[in-house]
Amino acid sequence: MIFKYGNVKIEIPQGYEFVYYATFIVGEYDHIHVKKDDIVLDAGAFVGDFTLKIARKVKEVVAVEPLPWAFELLKKNVEANELKNVILINKALYDEDTTLTLSDEGVGSKLGEGNLTVNTITIDELGRNFTVVKMDIEGAEGKVMKGEWINSVREIAIELHGKENIERVTSYLVSHGFKLTEMKMNHLLINTFKNVLLHFPSFVDAERKSKVLYSAIFKKKYYVPALQREEIKIVYGRK
Repeated sequence: MIFKYGNVKIEIPQGYEFVYYATFIVGEYDHIHVKKDDIVLDAGAFVGDFTLKIARKVKEVVAVEPLPWAFELLKKNVEANELKNVILINKALYDEDTTLTLSDEGVGSKLGEGNLTVNTITIDELGRNFTVVKMDIEGAEGKVMKGEWINSVREIAIELHGKENIERVTSYLVSHGFKLTEMKMNHLLINTFKNVLLHFPSFVDAERKSKVLYSAIFKKKYYVPALQREEIKIVYGRK
């Protein structure tokens, strides 16, 4: 299914339409304010929703996605949008170079589970001084909170999974000079109102195809996990 948002077009598999809404309409990462000289890490890029949204506004994006079929669609979406400043990495981020199993559950895929075998890489080994990081790596975020990469980061948005990870990662970020804000419902309502107004034709087209927002309002089917489960939070950090 093809969705649009301004000058961005993105193909998203059926059943994953909520990914478009979470990134482009609800704006769960809209607290990030990128600059033209930024080098951005999209950790857990999936099919490229966040990468496509910000790539034309920054110097470079390194998009890391371990799931093979999602990576192929990520590559296809980057090529379709003619983005020349995006580096694609088909590996999983971890605290060492190794080989791990991965479950094939789309946006819910987890390292250490399932039958897929993936190679891992550390953030430091990507060889960039990242200034902005978006991270959604389904529970592995605690493993990558080490190394020199954090020193150059100005802003970070991270989806945290599990009480232990939430406590560990937030403490780590605070100890490295970040001021943290947790995403709340009022943030999403403001973002949704703003994004619908700014890109109304794209929103109408997406809603006609998927009825995601209709389902959220009238059927109480919400698509941002951090609002439904206490063990998942989206946290923003700025230095």
